[in-house]
Amino acid sequence: MTEIQALLLIKSILESADIHGIENILAEDCEYMSIGRGIIGRNRNESIEFLSSMTESIKADNVPVTCKVMHITDVYEEDALFHEGRHGLTVSYESGDNYVYMIFVDVNDEGLVDRIVSSQENYSIEYDDLRFGDDESEYAFISAPTTVKDWLTALSMWLETGNVDVDDFYQYIDEDTRVVFQKGDAESITLESGLDVEDYFDQLMNQHFDAVPHIIRDEEDGLILTYGPMSAIATLNEEGALALISIYIDTRDEDEATDEVGYIEEELTKTTTTEEDLF
Repeated sequence: MTEIQALLLIKSILESADIHGIENILAEDCEYMSIGRGIIGRNRNESIEFLSSMTESIKADNVPVTCKVMHITDVYEEDALFHEGRHGLTVSYESGDNYVYMIFVDVNDEGLVDRIVSSQENYSIEYDDLRFGDDESEYAFISAPTTVKDWLTALSMWLETGNVDVDDFYQYIDEDTRVVFQKGDAESITLESGLDVEDYFDQLMNQHFDAVPHIIRDEEDGLILTYGPMSAIATLNEEGALALISIYIDTRDEDEATDEVGYIEEELTKTTTTEEDLF
């Protein structure tokens, strides 16, 4: 796993307020460190415990979180822990315009995170456009999706980087997977066979909005992926396989748009289940 992969996965953990999957990317001796507070977690278990308390607090307060990948362009403090060129995440609450703190990760030779650092040090930063990275392979989703959050995380990474590894994504879409697509008030289009999904997804995901994919929680604590005017919801069947992805694109002008997220109303088969049933 690369530094960018780790940051994107931590991004999805904080935005969704769900630490599922974090144990797979942390080394046994992974520390969680806060600049100013010192070491909070001395190993993987303690780091997971602290991250869990963070996400539970975010969920309980119903605080929307937005994370963006950035890199440091200038350092203002001589004893700052990080320097120019280092990648990290900005973490914002309520509004994505002003961040509260930054997160950095160290990845060991085995590709596991051995340190997570939260910092409020004074840096000048620029946000990354990951679609133009030199090594697209570093953005591939690294494990088989098994939950709604996994699927939305994979889609988020794909959308933000413009890259998907066929072996790591399409192999988990089978012939029973359906995709429902609706643009504005137009009649929805349903792809009934997973065999048709790949070609359609290639076209859809090549759209590039001036935005960062973002996982949000609705009023019932479900997960929705937003990307510019597009929103997506994933539904699994009773076996935990991907049954349906619903995609909606809001075509209203910006001055007419609201903060509401568009949904596709469709009767699901008896074999599908909601995300609420999966956790």
